[in-house]
Amino acid sequence: MIAVPARRLLSVAKAYLSRRPLALCDVSDLDGIVCAALFKMAYREGVVVLAAPPDVRRSPLLRRVRWFFVADLPCPGKALVRTDHHASNSPCAEREFYEPSAPAAAVLAARALGLEGDERARKLVKLAVETDTAKIESREALVLNDAVKGSGYGGKLRLVNLLASKPLEEVLNDPFVLEAARRYEEVRRATEELAARLPAEEVFVAVFKKRLKLSFRYLCILMERKGSKMTAVLAPQGLLGLRVYLGSSSPEYDVSKIAEKLGGGGHPYAAGASLACLNRRKCAERVLAEIAEHLGKERLKVLIVDEKGVEEEWWPRGF
Repeated sequence: MIAVPARRLLSVAKAYLSRRPLALCDVSDLDGIVCAALFKMAYREGVVVLAAPPDVRRSPLLRRVRWFFVADLPCPGKALVRTDHHASNSPCAEREFYEPSAPAAAVLAARALGLEGDERARKLVKLAVETDTAKIESREALVLNDAVKGSGYGGKLRLVNLLASKPLEEVLNDPFVLEAARRYEEVRRATEELAARLPAEEVFVAVFKKRLKLSFRYLCILMERKGSKMTAVLAPQGLLGLRVYLGSSSPEYDVSKIAEKLGGGGHPYAAGASLACLNRRKCAERVLAEIAEHLGKERLKVLIVDEKGVEEEWWPRGF
């Protein structure tokens, strides 16, 4: 199997050699995938590359390329058109469709690509808004959200092409989409079972010793639905990294400010960061210190979670 960086390089080379429009879109969620599908609807010969915000900040390849279209991501450096709604991402493209108040980047992508009058595009944008605002109401949004979360890089590219080329009803009944959604459904249910057992503190902070088969962003959403006003989940990422998921259900907590201090970004109500660590414990302590400083607290109640169960501790003493 070809590694993701190599696949990105091949896609860039393909676009340059054939002089085809090249797009860079967020790999993380349905909003980014819909943006990529809208680009393919507008430019059928176009080539899509998917990446996460940390990839854009760190990858020399992504930052050297001149992109025709960038969506739902920080500016990689050189871009003709960029659509984004993250307050933490500064505008920089030649043509910016940048509105932090927009409910999803797909809303802006449809405008930038001249697809606001297209009925199929409007349906996809509506589903992107449902998922990006964590207000999933339709079966269509649930299935596609699960399919994105249950797919690897190649599967997400396949989903982009399906959404760009077929009616939504056909995509929702495609065997590949249904299988990808089924895979994530198991993760979603496990996350719901864990959330049901956890206390909904006003400020909910959880540190995972291992990266269990859970959706940590979804866990933040579930705890906010239970009554938490701010959520922070720290989970291992890769060999030594730490991924931080932050959420807020109250305007008194702007979690994007914490994320920015950690080298990440996002919205006031949903943000995150990825940290490279030589010592994961010290990374976690740095994150907890930033949270405590933001809240004006000297101590934090923290849940330590692993496959054996949950322990409640206070940080810094006892952590």
